Amino acid sequence: MVFRKDLLALLSDRPRSASSLARELGLKRTDIEGDLRHAIRSARASGHHVVVVPARCRSCGFVFDEEKLSKPSKCPACRGTRVFEPQIGIGIRS
Repeated sequence: MVFRKDLLALLSDRPRSASSLARELGLKRTDIEGDLRHAIRSARASGHHVVVVPARCRSCGFVFDEEKLSKPSKCPACRGTRVFEPQIGIGIRS
């Protein structure tokens, strides 16, 4: 079980991907995604500045939607599989 306050603390340190958070916490990426979405909603509600650098295709540069927090498997534009993971960060209250 992941405590969402721990996620907020980890994300305020520096931007991270869902995979790196899962690795650091010893969980699977799929297990952390729900908690990550809730932590982002909670951070926004409490006045924190949330930064999501969306996933991007390494081959053609296609930028995915910011709502997609997990790594996409393929690019819809070029069908390439070389995709950068989205990075999530939380800043200090604005």
